[in-house]
Amino acid sequence: IGFVLSCSESFLELTPQQSVSDQEALENLEDLNSSITGIYDEISGSYYYGRYMLMIPDVMADDVKQNSQANRIVLYAEHIVDESDSDAASLWTGMYRAINAANNIINSDIDVAVGAQADKDHIIGEAYALRAQVYFDMVRLFAQHYTFTADGSHLGVPLILTFDPANKPERNTVKEVYDQVISDMTMAISLMKSNSRSGNSNTLSSTSVKALLSRVYLYKEDWANAEAMATEVIGSGFSLVPNANYFSLWTTDNSSESIFEISMTEADNVSGGGIAGLYLPEVFGDYLPSNDVVSLYDAADARLSTFKEDTFLTGEFAPFRVDKYPDFNGFDNVKVMRLAEIYLIRAEARAEIGTNITGAQDDLDMVRQRALPSAPNTTVTGQALKDAIFLERRLELCFEGQRLWDLMRNKLDVVRTQCTASTCLIPYASDTVILPIPQVETDVNPNTTTNPGY
Repeated sequence: IGFVLSCSESFLELTPQQSVSDQEALENLEDLNSSITGIYDEISGSYYYGRYMLMIPDVMADDVKQNSQANRIVLYAEHIVDESDSDAASLWTGMYRAINAANNIINSDIDVAVGAQADKDHIIGEAYALRAQVYFDMVRLFAQHYTFTADGSHLGVPLILTFDPANKPERNTVKEVYDQVISDMTMAISLMKSNSRSGNSNTLSSTSVKALLSRVYLYKEDWANAEAMATEVIGSGFSLVPNANYFSLWTTDNSSESIFEISMTEADNVSGGGIAGLYLPEVFGDYLPSNDVVSLYDAADARLSTFKEDTFLTGEFAPFRVDKYPDFNGFDNVKVMRLAEIYLIRAEARAEIGTNITGAQDDLDMVRQRALPSAPNTTVTGQALKDAIFLERRLELCFEGQRLWDLMRNKLDVVRTQCTASTCLIPYASDTVILPIPQVETDVNPNTTTNPGY
């Protein structure tokens, strides 16, 4: 995956000396193991899940505010990014690095002993799943949400499935990208084992891919498939961390609730380059929770343990900091998918389908009453139930990179009470809620058109 690291132009503009075919690159099962490990390492970088995949959409929404000293991704918080932004370019280029590495595995042609075929299939399944997840992330970052147009026909990102050094691709539609994501994840499930290679949630299993796919179906508003996938995951043996141990979710790697998380170790040398660095005062401490979200919690809610009081904060920034990433060295794994979200996915799908309202209420209460055992059972129905699920997603999933897209897919404005005059209201479907196609890409590939407003 490192063959483009020294590239000074876009990843999609490859030079002849970098042209190594899929078949030449991988020759045996050990090569597959090494390459798939490289993809996990790629997506753990600070430009991606190590920091900005979660931070950028969060600072663009309403749960996070920047302090006056913030100088990292502050243009995203202020919605004034342009095509030359280096973080958008790093995401775009690095994501295609990961996609290319996955393509190498998927398109490889190696023979293994009969007894190793299941291991080979599992790794190829991981490559399909990781390619799908990267494309799902890309289409969320660089394109409007699925139902922005009635048929998903608006521009997404280019689909690159095979190696072609001369390729100058056009952007596929959002529907085409979603179709590929679903196809890849479905293929992955058919190839993979129910247990991960690592024996924990640091690498993917067929169950964790089902969890990721349930989220894709939710964003697509394919409620029946979202419910079906979520149901399979809920019955697979994961369990919510108890109320009394809620904060351990964020200090323990591979908890009973964690379905997929990105491994962060001392060897990764994350230090201040991780998410914790932007939240914790021991490092940069540029970003804090908005009072908009803090004020929504009941005083007895266990989730308040993820807000750390800082007596040195004053004025509009007082008194809390985000503590979901408590290790300032960046060694806490990044949670990508956990069981609480699966319950909320199924609750939302059931509420939208409308034939199992009791089931939707029960799923909502699983999450709500885990955090606040004194909360009464949910009795509301219709839009009030959907609103309650939407609120619970905000309370449970804040600072996990989900809020902006929840607002977008529900066609809601970003409304801030702690803001400058120009950022108090970011209207639904504003050009600035998606990232610019990087100029380093459009300069070398005029077929990849830029986003509106940039």
